[in-house]
Amino acid sequence: MRPKKHVVVLMGGISSEHDISIKSGEMILDNLDMDTYKVSSIEITVDGEWLFSDALGEYVEISRAIPKLRDMHPDCVFIALHGPFGEDGRIQGMLDLMGIPYTGSGCSASGLAIDKIRSKQIMKHVGVSVPDAIEFTLHDWKRDREGLTHRVQESLGFPCVVKNPLQGSSLGMTIPKTVDEFGDAVGQVLGYGYTLMVERLIHGTEVTCGVFDLEEGVGEEALPVTEIRLVKSEFFDYHAKYTADAANEITPAKIDDSLRDRVQEIAIRAHRTLGCRGFSRSDMIISGDDIVWLETNTIPGFTETSLLPQGAATAGMSYPEMLRRIVNTATI
Repeated sequence: MRPKKHVVVLMGGISSEHDISIKSGEMILDNLDMDTYKVSSIEITVDGEWLFSDALGEYVEISRAIPKLRDMHPDCVFIALHGPFGEDGRIQGMLDLMGIPYTGSGCSASGLAIDKIRSKQIMKHVGVSVPDAIEFTLHDWKRDREGLTHRVQESLGFPCVVKNPLQGSSLGMTIPKTVDEFGDAVGQVLGYGYTLMVERLIHGTEVTCGVFDLEEGVGEEALPVTEIRLVKSEFFDYHAKYTADAANEITPAKIDDSLRDRVQEIAIRAHRTLGCRGFSRSDMIISGDDIVWLETNTIPGFTETSLLPQGAATAGMSYPEMLRRIVNTATI
């Protein structure tokens, strides 16, 4: 009898997306086929300690955790970490050095995709529309607050979008409507990191599209497009993304076939251009005849309300089948 493939689900993490990562990891654990896989889990706390599922509540620091992970001899690490230190290439690079296969994009694509400033520059270079933006640091803000505020007002106008360029789940993001609100917004977002970006607010229909490349020789496949209609939130924020009934997520999107095809083509182009692997999900806004790319997520949510599983289900793929295909294509 062939031994079961050992899958280790890695979740939690030290980023502000810790709680959502736990939900993603638990959903994955609940849906991995125990008849096919030997399944273990590792939860990383917000303080950086590692809890192994066989450790009976003992938390260990990373210097002891890495040898323990190595000695588990996993066939695959299913990375369910969101945000910095999980989705940005650092965990991927560590697993590369250890020679352990893992799910999703590699080190360089992960680091590039999470960086909204540089990934936007690349997508613009290949002919994709992106929002106009200004980026600056905490040092710039302290040195010339008035000048930067004037520049944003003249170049982008209000309301605008202020965001940390290295966060996900719409954390570190706000939409100030006036000059007075802008200063408070900058202070709030700089709490997430040293650099921020200010984008022109694009009005239109918000959509998202997942991409799979899970079969050798098949190439990238775009999933059905999802349209996001907000119920209570001003934008598709953390609450709207992870709270049931906070947003209407319509899959397939109620848009013209020509727009659907263009959204799917941009999602595939982003996946390919940024060097993603296995799966990704790209967010866009349809504004008139233009489709504006916002970002590509290399480890999108895997919770019960998450958008990638919704797209897969609409394409006829069950959650356990999606996980099976992802695990089977894990590599280093």
